[in-house]
Amino acid sequence: MVSAKIKWFSGMFAALVLSGLCASNVWAEADDKEMEDPFEGKPPLVDQIREFSNEIARRFHKELQELLAKELKVLREENKKSRYTAEERIAKQEGIIKDDPKNAEAHFALGEVYDELRAGANAIVHTQIAEQLFKEQKNIKGLANTRRNLRWYFEKYGYKPEDFMLN
Repeated sequence: MVSAKIKWFSGMFAALVLSGLCASNVWAEADDKEMEDPFEGKPPLVDQIREFSNEIARRFHKELQELLAKELKVLREENKKSRYTAEERIAKQEGIIKDDPKNAEAHFALGEVYDELRAGANAIVHTQIAEQLFKEQKNIKGLANTRRNLRWYFEKYGYKPEDFMLN
């Protein structure tokens, strides 16, 4: 959508330059006849160009604002939907953990959902639990993923590992 606006603006600018060149007699044939001034009684060409470019800028700005307003509305609606589904996912993972407290994947997934909701402490706690469980299960891939996420979470939320000591 934006590229179409840029193409439109570029085309209008090219037309403006071309009309300016034509009006300034750059391509006029060299003959001795005096040409009629098409701008007689009108404001100077510079003022006309300035007015035209200001109008293009106003239209472009208005259309850009409308586009951004629509996109913001879509993002807000998606955010509401994702929060609802995140809460559903939390309930699902907590149900799995209630049935099987040693389910490392459920703790890991719960940590990621809490991170989406910007609940850093909960994300770290569940990811650390998953880390311990993956370590007990000797699941190297799961252990690597949990440690990667823990590094991100500690940096993102400004915590230190010693703030969360699990027994």
